[in-house]
Amino acid sequence: MNIVLIAYLIIFALFGTAASYFVRFIYAYWVKKQMPMQHIFKAGICIIAVLIISALIPLLV
Repeated sequence: MNIVLIAYLIIFALFGTAASYFVRFIYAYWVKKQMPMQHIFKAGICIIAVLIISALIPLLV
């Protein structure tokens, strides 16, 4: 049961990290007039990690 709670905590942290990367991208795009794609790639990696962990949670129960 504790491993599932840790998995949910990691998912929550990854969503926050992905949101942070999206905010950095939006700031750079609107304010600095740049388009740094590394922020989008890093956010995508976080979301893929969330999907993988979410798929593994039923196996842990």
